[in-house]
Amino acid sequence: MSQSHSSTDSYYTTLYDNPIGLMDEYAIDQGWSVDRSSESELWTELPGPWGNQRLWVAFHADSRFLQFNTYMNIKIPPQRQVSVAHSLTMINERVWLGHFELWSEEQVPLFRVVLPLSGGRLYKEQLNDIMTSIHKETQRFFPAIQWIVREGKAPEEAIAAAMVETEGEA
Repeated sequence: MSQSHSSTDSYYTTLYDNPIGLMDEYAIDQGWSVDRSSESELWTELPGPWGNQRLWVAFHADSRFLQFNTYMNIKIPPQRQVSVAHSLTMINERVWLGHFELWSEEQVPLFRVVLPLSGGRLYKEQLNDIMTSIHKETQRFFPAIQWIVREGKAPEEAIAAAMVETEGEA
C-alpha cells in the first residue's frame, strides 16, 4: 500500500466540504476500484497479504463524522463467535486508532474508525494516517482471528502470536 504522495498532487492540496471526494481520489490514486454509491459514501477493496478486504466510507453531514468500516474476509461460524468476540475485546486493548467488532448481520469481523470533522475538513495527512492504521491493524490481527476460527486456538494464544514483531527478512 503506497503511503506517500507528492505535495504537488492537486487533489491533496484541495480541501473538500464532503471528504468522500478526497477518499474517492485517494483510492483511485492507489489503483483501487471505487464504487461511489452516493455523494456521502463509497466502497473500495483494500489489497493485502491475507486477501482483499472491503472498505466502506461514509460521511454523515449532519454530525460531521467520517466513518471507515473495513470488513475482514473471514466468516465466523456460530461455534467460534464467542471466542472471536472475546479476542476482539482483547485486541482492542492494543489498538490506538479505531476498534474491532463483530458485524452481526454477516458474522464477519470489521475494523471501524470514526473521525469527527469538527473543523469541517479532511486533510491529506489525516487520511494517510487513517489508511495506514486501517492497513496495519487489520493485517496484524487477521492471522490471530483466522487461527481462532480455523484452528480453534485460544484467543490469548492467537493474539500473543500476532503481537510478535519480526525483524529482517527470512
